[in-house]
Amino acid sequence: MAATASPPLSTQRLISFKKIWQGLTQPSEKVPEENRQQVSILASILLVFLPIGILVSIIGPINQIFTGQSVQAIQTSNWVGILGIIVAYIFSRTQHYKFGAYLVILVPIFAIAAISFTSQTPTLTSATIYLTLSIILSSLLLDARTTVVTGIIISVFLIIDHTRPANSEDRLWWAILMFMVLATSILAVVSNIRDAYMRSLETARKQLQDQIVVIDQARERAEQSDQVKSAFLASMSHELRTPLNAVINFTRFVIDGDTGPVTEQQTELLTEVVGSAKHLLNLINDVLDMSKIEAGSLNLFIEDDVNMTSLVNSAVTTGRGLLIGKSTQLQANIPENLPLIRADRQRILQILLNIISNACKFTDEGSVNVQVRQQADEVLISISDTGPGIAKEDQAMVFEAFKQTKTGLRQGGGTGLGMPIAKNLAEAHGGRLWLESEQGKGATFHVALPIKSETLVPMTA
Repeated sequence: MAATASPPLSTQRLISFKKIWQGLTQPSEKVPEENRQQVSILASILLVFLPIGILVSIIGPINQIFTGQSVQAIQTSNWVGILGIIVAYIFSRTQHYKFGAYLVILVPIFAIAAISFTSQTPTLTSATIYLTLSIILSSLLLDARTTVVTGIIISVFLIIDHTRPANSEDRLWWAILMFMVLATSILAVVSNIRDAYMRSLETARKQLQDQIVVIDQARERAEQSDQVKSAFLASMSHELRTPLNAVINFTRFVIDGDTGPVTEQQTELLTEVVGSAKHLLNLINDVLDMSKIEAGSLNLFIEDDVNMTSLVNSAVTTGRGLLIGKSTQLQANIPENLPLIRADRQRILQILLNIISNACKFTDEGSVNVQVRQQADEVLISISDTGPGIAKEDQAMVFEAFKQTKTGLRQGGGTGLGMPIAKNLAEAHGGRLWLESEQGKGATFHVALPIKSETLVPMTA
């Protein structure tokens, strides 16, 4: 087995130093995630400036020996600064890192103030470095508001310091320092605003991504539910309709006397059974149709020679059967030269039956009129009645699945699927279904069907 080569000694030392540095600058676990980078920067700055401050404080007395110049005030401010750096670093290792940040910003200001006010001459050259450093640190570690406040404090200090006697060179340094403070403040504020804007954009992007994930998951669950529902209804359709048809047929056999004589009262009761079974069968068919429409699995049997006259007459005949016992007239106006259309014969008849049966159901007296005409490349069927009409606020509800108007609930019952199915079937043919109505003045339903829709392909093609 070949031995693995060890990394060079210099690389090992670099790795060790990196680990030590990360350990010294790693933020506390109590620091919020969005502030951890700033805290790490603060600790790094303090670790860099601490040895520099100590070195300057050691060099100061040596310089005093060789030059004879007193640097007592400077030395005092240096050791105060070192103490401030140590305290700030301790704070940076806790959740109170902001106190350390404030201390780092204030130390250069206090240091230069101590030098300036204990010396006979202004020290604007040093101030240019230290005070600008405070602004930069403020922009890195704190928010824009704190940076502006820091700039204001420095500006006030410089104005006070400017009232002291100074030569033209000092005046020049003062002007340069003021410009740098203002420029750095503006840049710091702009940088903070930009960073805040970028953070808000990043937060919004993450929230949007989370919402998209939630929406996708909800859509997938809804699609799965739809598929399960459609599969259940499809599998149950045969199981439900077959016994219902058997009930209807066997009951008819009994009514017809095939199994023996029945009394008049028994015939009436058995006829009620057949009627209820047919009603239940129609409800099941409506639910299955709506399920197929919602699942997008409704198939049309398209023919190229559908006779609208025959279909309208068939629907009108059924409608007249519903008006037995009512003083309501059902009339149809169909032109002789009506063209053949491309459509599913049974589905078009279903549309007409749904609308005409509704009109007959809700019209207790008056009339129901069916008007058919060709309009450009469409056939337009209008079914109007003299029933109670539909309020404007309820008209949209007519075409919503499982919803009914108050009049519909009071008079019609049912599932509320007839008109939504009719509308979806009309649109599946490339047509339209809409209504016009006023409460108390009846209603008119219009169905527009294309004569030769290009989107429909005949089954014989």
